[in-house]
Amino acid sequence: MPQRVAEYREQARDLIQSHPQSLGFQSVDKVRIDCSFMPSSQWGTLRTLPAWLLHLRLQFSQPTGYKLANAKIELVFTKADKPPPGDPSRMKLGPIVTSYFGPKTVHGEVADPKRGAAAFRPPAAEGGDELEQWALRAYTWPIEGDSTGLHRRVEWIVREARSPYQTLLHRDQVSVGLVLEHDLEPFFVAVRIEGELQQSRRWFRFPRIADAEQPSISVRVVPCANPAHTLDDLAQHLNQTLTAQLVAPQSRPANSAKRAQRAESEESEDHAQDERAKRSRAEPVELPSPATPGSRRSEDYAIGWICPLPVELAAAQAMLEETHRPLPAERNDPNNYIFGSIGMHNVIITSLPAGVYGTTSAATVAAHMQASFPDLKFFLMVGIGGGVPSEEVNLRLGDIVVSKPKLGYGGVVQYDYGKAMADGNFQVTGALNKPPQALLATLARLEAEDMVNGSRFGRHLEDMITRHPHMSLFTRPEEDDVLFEAEYVHPMTAADCSECDHARALKRISRSSDAPKVHCGLIASGNSVMKDAMARDKLARSLGIICFEMEAAGLMDSFPCLTIRGICDYADSHKNKKWQSYAAATAAAYAKELLCMLPVRQVELLPTRIENMPVRP
Repeated sequence: MPQRVAEYREQARDLIQSHPQSLGFQSVDKVRIDCSFMPSSQWGTLRTLPAWLLHLRLQFSQPTGYKLANAKIELVFTKADKPPPGDPSRMKLGPIVTSYFGPKTVHGEVADPKRGAAAFRPPAAEGGDELEQWALRAYTWPIEGDSTGLHRRVEWIVREARSPYQTLLHRDQVSVGLVLEHDLEPFFVAVRIEGELQQSRRWFRFPRIADAEQPSISVRVVPCANPAHTLDDLAQHLNQTLTAQLVAPQSRPANSAKRAQRAESEESEDHAQDERAKRSRAEPVELPSPATPGSRRSEDYAIGWICPLPVELAAAQAMLEETHRPLPAERNDPNNYIFGSIGMHNVIITSLPAGVYGTTSAATVAAHMQASFPDLKFFLMVGIGGGVPSEEVNLRLGDIVVSKPKLGYGGVVQYDYGKAMADGNFQVTGALNKPPQALLATLARLEAEDMVNGSRFGRHLEDMITRHPHMSLFTRPEEDDVLFEAEYVHPMTAADCSECDHARALKRISRSSDAPKVHCGLIASGNSVMKDAMARDKLARSLGIICFEMEAAGLMDSFPCLTIRGICDYADSHKNKKWQSYAAATAAAYAKELLCMLPVRQVELLPTRIENMPVRP
């Protein structure tokens, strides 16, 4: 029998999609964990791309006297065929885990162990007995050796309350799910399971086996094309639906209750009395779903998103996948916040006061935001800016510029804080801080992905219009993208560039597509709008600047921040507002793609409170 089990585990087989089918299992002694495919899974499209809504069932078998303390179930998706060597044009993306999966984060505290899952409550903000708390969290990751850096691995981690207070793992099954994008080519699914269990006050662990030796079942999946079936709505609500199923009150089986009573009798009488006294003081209430207002707290938000203009705030809000109920801010905080989530991240969005712009205003808004929500790890400054086109940077209206350290600068330079040199050049005095390492690493991955497969943030623009049809002004305008000579100043009496001398327009290298491109480099920040093309070019030559804006320097000096700007003009006198909405949307779409690619674990490792950061001399 053991030999047949080993052969079964090592053998690759096809997925039978019409019946429940085990994808992988693990057991130690009499305890078993199984992860099974469910035929309720669906093939279709997500934002016009082929996708698979995969439903899974996790089963936990625990005979009398055995109690699971925690478990981790991991799924890895790999391409069935390796790409042809030396030919990137023929490379297939393969299966990609999207930001739609669940349950993502659920946690609580047992209120009455004898009543089981029918009565549990969220943990108190402070204190509480950790042994009576439980949690389920999910993460996605890239897999080692995959040069694309795309997420092809997902794991659910369950930490159970101690016996007899079990809330999750005592159940017969737990439903989880995810949405995969794919290229209609076959791929493999492998499952890896780990866990710990408690038996008669002794702890045992599932055998930890090296990746190369981990027994698992490789299941071959053949995708089914179903372009007529859209999964967008199901994907948007997947986490909410599965979380609601998880936290819904359930009746506890009679035999489970008896086992809990027997286990409780094994406790010392003194400890049992203390526990009963503690439970008698607790009023059990039903745990709300994470999608409901009451389940999110200030510490659940790690990312601040600042938009200087209302048009930028509208674009940012349209990128949210879920909108949350507002949380209270500090009494003296004048900011107005929008709460929501993108991918696996909870985000707080705010804007500068109307008509009050510049570095000082940005710094004030960020300081209030940090004081009200001290668990924020970093900020994104997202909005519009003026581009600096050159022979080296073929920049166009609607493109995105992202701050990136270069030439000893942290990614943003304050061009109105320095001194003019004798040779006519400008020297910046002091330096601003660079973005957090986690953001720079994700930025590098996005740059590499763009080189191999092209930018993918355009799908967020399409999704924005689909979900918000009235935002048609945020699409690419029909207005021509014209760059005039630096010496040619916009006529004072001309309302727009239709009255300008187009013979003074520069001829530029044509592009094969109007899709916006991403440029990473130095961004110049100051307290005034750059309207002088001659001064623009002079500063650009001195410092290597590719974009001008007005707020980022106020954040980079004191807060960890990444700046993202959509190009709405060329930082010259030929300014108009026709490109602002589209530029704000492209910047917000890139910010969303960045967050979808950013691992949660890297954000969690960043410092929570920003203290004693180096400042400009």
